[in-house]
Amino acid sequence: MDVLTDVLNTVRVTAACQGRVEVAEPWGIRVGPGEDPKFHVVLEGRCLLSVDGHEPTELVAGDLVALPHGHAHELGDSLGTPPRPLEELLRAAGVDRCGGALRIEGEGERASLVSGRLQFEDPRNHPVLRVLPPLVLLRGRDGHAVHWLESTLKFIACESMSDRPGSETVVNRLADVLFIQIVRGYLASTPTDGRGWLRALTDAQIGASLGLIHQEPEAGWTVASLASRVGMSRSTFAGRFTELVGEPPLHYVTRWRMQKAASLLREGRATLADIADRVGYESEAAFSKAFKRWIGSAPGAYRRAVREDAPLMVPAPSSSRGPISTQLQ
Repeated sequence: MDVLTDVLNTVRVTAACQGRVEVAEPWGIRVGPGEDPKFHVVLEGRCLLSVDGHEPTELVAGDLVALPHGHAHELGDSLGTPPRPLEELLRAAGVDRCGGALRIEGEGERASLVSGRLQFEDPRNHPVLRVLPPLVLLRGRDGHAVHWLESTLKFIACESMSDRPGSETVVNRLADVLFIQIVRGYLASTPTDGRGWLRALTDAQIGASLGLIHQEPEAGWTVASLASRVGMSRSTFAGRFTELVGEPPLHYVTRWRMQKAASLLREGRATLADIADRVGYESEAAFSKAFKRWIGSAPGAYRRAVREDAPLMVPAPSSSRGPISTQLQ
């Protein structure tokens, strides 16, 4: 299993919500900030996207934009049209946020979008979300979204309105596909000499070391043993790993162990002793101490909070880089 697959399997989408937006000029919508990643796909027409701290971006039919950190943003026909809060528009139209169709009537050009949000088990500590920029723009082709996006969105919409058994699970899995494609688009668009965890996966030696850590998180890794396994000197390996990944090797080892442990705790099947062993700790006490230091709560409390849907204490992510734009593949 490759590293990206391992990470995406560890922290998956738990819920997805989407709806159709049908508008005609003049129109403007403001979406407030939130923890959940958001996305918009332009099906017809055009619109202007404004994200706090970034230059306005024109979106045309076929484009998909994702806001991985849920930043506040505005969509509209022009900068001159005052936007109205999304929640206010939904209330006035009597439309449910998920699965409904929001319509804004006007005399000008029309546009059609699919907008939605994705929910993750632990968004603030998601190993992929935390390294994505505030804005990822995936350009379509010749005014159309590529086939995988159109079919995925249609399938999500169909299942969202279905009362068949398992429909919620199907929607969540399809949302996983959507998120994976967004990540792929981002990865394809970053410069070959870029930095960051996702770019580090493409580096032959550092990518190999990440693979070793993910394959055997329980191993007693040291900087020297990792460097030896990928054919580098200790100092060269430590410097390049830190430069590309953004943190020292053993810091990353501990972070991934805690991420795996949190996933196992959420699943609720393994004992604390078993989890400690699977992430490289000789005793339950040593594991509990490390987990509390990293996550902010003891393993047992974390597991109870998951069962009771209580807020989880997790460390905040590091700051993200600027917007990324690419053509959908």
